[in-house]
Amino acid sequence: MTCNSYHPQTDRRRESRFVANAPATLLWDGVSEPVTILNISVFGALLDSAYVPPVGVRVTLIGDHLEVCGTVIWQGEDRCGLLFSRAVDPLAVIQEPFVRTTEPPITLHEVAPGRYG
Repeated sequence: MTCNSYHPQTDRRRESRFVANAPATLLWDGVSEPVTILNISVFGALLDSAYVPPVGVRVTLIGDHLEVCGTVIWQGEDRCGLLFSRAVDPLAVIQEPFVRTTEPPITLHEVAPGRYG
């Protein structure tokens, strides 16, 4: 009787990955495709999209607090993995958007019961 032993693969990445779920745009060879950054690390990201480029294609990923070139290092159905050409700050990508106000605050006054103006 043969006994097989299976062990789960350990994640050998040197850098931590952060869950992102952030919208972005992927550009390559004149194509602009909306993507979702599912997770991101200092040197790479996992993207989800209806159409992803093939392995080996050079791309530019643009999102909030992010613009970086990279290479597609693996491709699956509706997903791909990128290796960035330089280090990025993943925490800047996943942080909550800043609230930006350009107008002075508005003060509401009750003009009738339950009505404000």
